[in-house]
Amino acid sequence: MGQLSVVVSLGSNFGLREESVSNAIDFLRSLKEGDFEVSHIYETPDIHGLSHPYMNAVALFSTSIAFKDLSIIFKDYEILHGRTPEMRLKGLVPIDIDIVIADGNIIRPKDFRCDFFRIGYESLGNNQILSGLLREVSI
Repeated sequence: MGQLSVVVSLGSNFGLREESVSNAIDFLRSLKEGDFEVSHIYETPDIHGLSHPYMNAVALFSTSIAFKDLSIIFKDYEILHGRTPEMRLKGLVPIDIDIVIADGNIIRPKDFRCDFFRIGYESLGNNQILSGLLREVSI
Protein backbone atom coordinates (compact mmCIF):
# COMPACT_ATOMS: atom_id res chain seq x y z
CA MET A 1 0.00 0.00 0.00
CA GLY A 2 1.39 3.43 -0.96
CA GLN A 3 1.58 6.64 0.98
CA LEU A 4 -0.95 9.41 0.45
CA SER A 5 0.38 12.92 1.03
CA VAL A 6 -2.36 15.35 2.08
CA VAL A 7 -2.79 18.97 3.07
CA VAL A 8 -5.84 19.33 5.27
CA SER A 9 -7.86 22.40 6.24
CA LEU A 10 -9.45 22.54 9.69
CA GLY A 11 -12.00 25.06 10.89
CA SER A 12 -14.52 25.75 13.64
CA ASN A 13 -16.93 28.65 14.15
CA PHE A 14 -18.95 27.32 17.10
CA GLY A 15 -18.30 26.47 20.73
CA LEU A 16 -14.73 26.21 21.92
CA ARG A 17 -13.35 26.94 18.46
CA GLU A 18 -9.63 26.90 19.21
CA GLU A 19 -9.93 23.79 21.37
CA SER A 20 -11.93 22.02 18.65
CA VAL A 21 -9.25 22.75 16.06
CA SER A 22 -6.48 21.73 18.47
CA ASN A 23 -8.24 18.43 19.24
CA ALA A 24 -8.70 17.77 15.52
CA ILE A 25 -4.96 18.38 14.99
CA ASP A 26 -4.23 15.76 17.66
CA PHE A 27 -6.61 13.39 15.86
CA LEU A 28 -4.78 13.96 12.55
CA ARG A 29 -1.45 13.21 14.25
CA SER A 30 -2.83 9.78 15.15
CA LEU A 31 -3.39 9.04 11.42
CA LYS A 32 -0.02 10.20 10.11
CA GLU A 33 2.95 8.09 9.17
CA GLY A 34 6.22 9.99 9.13
CA ASP A 35 6.46 13.75 9.20
CA PHE A 36 3.61 15.95 10.38
CA GLU A 37 3.54 19.68 9.90
CA VAL A 38 0.85 22.03 11.16
CA SER A 39 0.30 25.77 11.02
CA HIS A 40 -0.56 27.92 14.00
CA ILE A 41 -4.27 28.27 14.83
CA TYR A 42 -5.65 31.55 13.51
CA GLU A 43 -8.96 33.36 13.08
CA THR A 44 -10.64 34.32 9.80
CA PRO A 45 -14.09 35.74 9.03
CA ASP A 46 -16.80 33.55 7.55
CA ILE A 47 -16.24 33.73 3.77
CA HIS A 48 -19.94 34.41 3.18
CA GLY A 49 -20.20 37.03 5.92
CA LEU A 50 -23.26 35.25 7.32
CA SER A 51 -21.86 33.44 10.32
CA HIS A 52 -19.39 33.63 13.19
CA PRO A 53 -15.61 33.91 12.59
CA TYR A 54 -13.65 30.70 12.29
CA MET A 55 -10.56 29.40 14.01
CA ASN A 56 -8.48 27.57 11.41
CA ALA A 57 -5.32 25.55 10.90
CA VAL A 58 -3.69 23.63 8.06
CA ALA A 59 -1.85 20.32 8.43
CA LEU A 60 0.40 18.45 6.02
CA PHE A 61 1.13 14.74 6.49
CA SER A 62 1.39 11.35 4.84
CA THR A 63 -0.65 8.27 5.62
CA SER A 64 -1.20 4.78 4.25
CA ILE A 65 -4.98 5.33 4.46
CA ALA A 66 -6.59 5.61 1.02
CA PHE A 67 -8.10 8.96 -0.01
CA LYS A 68 -11.69 7.72 0.01
CA ASP A 69 -11.29 6.07 3.43
CA LEU A 70 -9.57 9.15 4.87
CA SER A 71 -12.45 11.34 3.68
CA ILE A 72 -14.93 9.03 5.42
CA ILE A 73 -12.85 9.07 8.62
CA PHE A 74 -12.89 12.88 8.58
CA LYS A 75 -16.66 13.08 8.05
CA ASP A 76 -17.21 10.54 10.86
CA TYR A 77 -15.02 12.67 13.16
CA GLU A 78 -17.04 15.78 12.29
CA ILE A 79 -20.34 14.02 13.07
CA LEU A 80 -18.97 12.59 16.32
CA HIS A 81 -18.04 16.14 17.35
CA GLY A 82 -21.40 17.74 16.61
CA ARG A 83 -21.47 18.44 12.86
CA THR A 84 -25.11 17.55 12.23
CA PRO A 85 -27.50 18.55 9.43
CA GLU A 86 -29.30 20.83 11.92
CA MET A 87 -26.04 22.60 12.78
CA ARG A 88 -25.24 22.98 9.08
CA LEU A 89 -28.59 24.69 8.49
CA LYS A 90 -27.79 27.19 11.24
CA GLY A 91 -24.30 27.85 9.84
CA LEU A 92 -22.70 26.45 13.00
CA VAL A 93 -19.56 24.40 12.47
CA PRO A 94 -18.17 22.64 15.55
CA ILE A 95 -15.38 21.20 13.35
CA ASP A 96 -14.73 20.94 9.62
CA ILE A 97 -11.91 18.82 8.18
CA ASP A 98 -11.28 18.85 4.43
CA ILE A 99 -8.54 17.47 2.24
CA VAL A 100 -7.54 20.39 0.00
CA ILE A 101 -4.45 18.85 -1.63
CA ALA A 102 -3.78 15.14 -2.17
CA ASP A 103 -0.53 13.90 -3.71
CA GLY A 104 0.20 17.33 -5.19
CA ASN A 105 -3.27 17.73 -6.71
CA ILE A 106 -5.50 20.59 -5.62
CA ILE A 107 -8.83 18.85 -5.17
CA ARG A 108 -10.66 21.78 -3.58
CA PRO A 109 -9.58 24.77 -5.71
CA LYS A 110 -12.10 27.14 -4.12
CA ASP A 111 -10.76 26.36 -0.64
CA PHE A 112 -7.17 26.59 -1.91
CA ARG A 113 -7.74 30.20 -2.95
CA CYS A 114 -9.40 31.32 0.31
CA ASP A 115 -7.60 33.02 3.21
CA PHE A 116 -8.86 30.41 5.68
CA PHE A 117 -6.58 27.92 3.87
CA ARG A 118 -3.87 30.14 2.38
CA ILE A 119 -2.79 31.72 5.67
CA GLY A 120 -2.02 28.35 7.23
CA TYR A 121 -0.68 26.74 4.07
CA GLU A 122 1.73 29.55 3.32
CA SER A 123 3.14 29.26 6.86
CA LEU A 124 4.17 25.63 6.37
CA GLY A 125 7.86 24.99 5.73
CA ASN A 126 7.16 22.31 3.14
CA ASN A 127 5.19 24.79 1.05
CA GLN A 128 4.63 23.61 -2.53
CA ILE A 129 3.09 26.81 -3.94
CA LEU A 130 6.31 27.99 -5.53
CA SER A 131 7.49 24.53 -6.60
CA GLY A 132 4.98 24.23 -9.45
CA LEU A 133 4.04 20.73 -8.35
CA LEU A 134 0.38 21.46 -7.74
CA ARG A 135 -2.39 20.70 -10.24
CA GLU A 136 -6.11 21.37 -9.98
CA VAL A 137 -8.24 18.26 -10.32
CA SER A 138 -11.88 17.48 -9.69
CA ILE A 139 -12.77 14.55 -7.47
